[in-house]
Amino acid sequence: MGNDSDITNLPHVPGHRLSGIVQETGKSVTRWKSGDRITVPFVSRCGTCPECISGNHQISDHQFQPGFSNWGSFAQYVSIKYADTNLICLPEEVDFVTAASLGCRFETSFRAVAVQGAVKPVQWVAVYGCGGVGLSAIMIAHAFGARVIAVDINEKALDLTKSIGANFTINVKEYTDVVEVIFDITGRGAHLSMDALGSVTACSNSILCLRKQGRYVQVGLLAGDNFLP
Repeated sequence: MGNDSDITNLPHVPGHRLSGIVQETGKSVTRWKSGDRITVPFVSRCGTCPECISGNHQISDHQFQPGFSNWGSFAQYVSIKYADTNLICLPEEVDFVTAASLGCRFETSFRAVAVQGAVKPVQWVAVYGCGGVGLSAIMIAHAFGARVIAVDINEKALDLTKSIGANFTINVKEYTDVVEVIFDITGRGAHLSMDALGSVTACSNSILCLRKQGRYVQVGLLAGDNFLP
């Protein structure tokens, strides 16, 4: 239905990020009990297939996502299969709203920057798009000790990046060649570049601004007019 083939039945309740309190558990659940505070990953898994075992559950044939494959977090109750594998304990000091807001964008950005991007201290990281995912990526790269260049068209968003770890900002509206600006800043290009926006231009510039053996991570979805089959 729409852009997501997982949604096949109506009525449907969306919401792909959630946190809450366990109400009931199935007979095979051993790690959790009623009253536990929990959250879940963006992509839930079976935990037993080769993809899950290797840590790549997002490409498992058995993965599922509340809000898409079944009712999501705007429902009063949400059913999570394979609870022992998928539930994550939520510390008392983390409130439910914070946990839910961190899950999708922060979790996605952490895997992109720290795992796939393998960021290291002092490396140059270029982040294209300073929405939720991009801002999270900037904070994570900064926490790893990297030097971050934020790229966007929104000056308010760019101003915000300065307070969370960006060393340099580039407003695309003010430059005809963003790639050239990044090479001027870094000397040899970025070690890691990430398109958090999802456009042909951002994707292209993200690749072209890399130094030799640089690493590129595509996170933003190329949809609509930017769809690439």
